[in-house]
Amino acid sequence: MTAKASSASIGLAAGWLALGYALSPWRAWALLFAVIGLLWYVGRRRGWNWVGSICLVSLVGGAAVGLVLGAAAGWMLLGTVAALSAWDLDHFARRLTSVKRVEGERELEREHLRRLLFVAGLGLLLASPPLLVTIDLNFGVAVLLGLLAVLGLSHVIAFLRRESD
Repeated sequence: MTAKASSASIGLAAGWLALGYALSPWRAWALLFAVIGLLWYVGRRRGWNWVGSICLVSLVGGAAVGLVLGAAAGWMLLGTVAALSAWDLDHFARRLTSVKRVEGERELEREHLRRLLFVAGLGLLLASPPLLVTIDLNFGVAVLLGLLAVLGLSHVIAFLRRESD
């Protein structure tokens, strides 16, 4: 189940980024993302553990460059979320196979996929409004909002650590 979800996420990540570039003036770069997705898939099948991290960085970096070049932000966001999901699933599957015996493996996979879908959906939900609304902020307000975001995130991480113990 995790392997299928990982393959689907790799395909979606590469496909959405390729589509975002194909719809922009930089169409030639779309093929590069398809090749990166194919490399990730083949590397995962062959057991090349290093390939996932390199492809993740390549896809996310490509999405960031696409934003700077003016490619559609929605496709770049979808590609980034799918790439992060694929990387997470790749590592989760590798951890499962490194253990001799896993009790309740199917339920563990289902729970991991459920949490990953929740986090990916929440990330998309929170990242979508800024793509639709433009607000001009001065530097001081931006720094203040950044500090508040870091403080809030640190509280959430502390809460989740206490819950997992």
